[in-house]
Amino acid sequence: MSRDPLTRRRFVRHASLALGAAAVAPVLGRARLARAETTVRSIERQKSGTLIELGLDNGPFPSKGESYEDDTTWVYIPHHYRTPSSQKVDAVVHFHGHRTTAIVAMKRDHLREQLLESKQNAILIVPQGPVNASDSSGGKLARPRGFVKFMGEVRRAIQLPQVRAKLGDAAIPDAARIGKVVVSAHSGGFYVAAQCLKHGSFNINEVYLFDALYGERHVYRDWVLERRDQSGSERHKLVCYYTGEKPTAQSEELMAEFDAEGLTYHHEKKEGQLTRAQFTRGRVVFVRTGTEHGGVTYRNNTLRDCLFASCLERRLSSSWFDDKNKKRKIEKR
Repeated sequence: MSRDPLTRRRFVRHASLALGAAAVAPVLGRARLARAETTVRSIERQKSGTLIELGLDNGPFPSKGESYEDDTTWVYIPHHYRTPSSQKVDAVVHFHGHRTTAIVAMKRDHLREQLLESKQNAILIVPQGPVNASDSSGGKLARPRGFVKFMGEVRRAIQLPQVRAKLGDAAIPDAARIGKVVVSAHSGGFYVAAQCLKHGSFNINEVYLFDALYGERHVYRDWVLERRDQSGSERHKLVCYYTGEKPTAQSEELMAEFDAEGLTYHHEKKEGQLTRAQFTRGRVVFVRTGTEHGGVTYRNNTLRDCLFASCLERRLSSSWFDDKNKKRKIEKR
């Protein structure tokens, strides 16, 4: 499936950015950051942050045996982001569902806004999956070491001189590396998320499934159990929202498997029953949502609340935990 044709104006802008990356790196002795296969297509400074469009060699597609050709990955860096003294860049990676594109899902599900409102000091990464297709293929991200290669290329791309110049105080320095990572998936994005856990050769700290547990249940189960004796940011945390028939059945089976393993989890049968403290401290949280399938990721600020309750670190103060021991208030978007 081919990419939408570029307008002449957009093509010229993309080509100049790509040539700039190739020309600048050798001069600065940073060729390792500017692989020929990596293209910076656009850098757009917005009111709340900077949106970067990349073409990546290690993105999901193109991939041998697959018909999809779009190699786009979107990266959003909030204006409040600052690389910490640890030089670790925390990231939220979102996999979209069927019959859409990464940019449409980013806008529809308010991914940038939810990250911004969570006040987390993290960047957002949204790779393009199968374009407008009923297909959960993961392409290169379903291969061994696929996720670690992908994250490495994203990191190198946002460290390029022309990107850093646009980011200003939010720039990612040369010495920075990827830190904590949370993965979220809506609907058909469950498969590629599971493959990143299984084959990606990269430690993912937390996973959020938004009506997305259609399969690969054993992968999510084993990933949680792998760190069952760890606590804090060293554990593996799973948050699973469900409403559809199959995700509901799969969630119930996963709960039964955790019961058999003696692993404690929280189950919110109606949104708003758990406290924010429980939502934060729980190793596994199941939420039966009354929201329709298409709105699960954003309608009740679900991604935002998952990020508030995550192992990521905020730079900005927040009142979200003021009533942490009371039933959490559901705030609709």
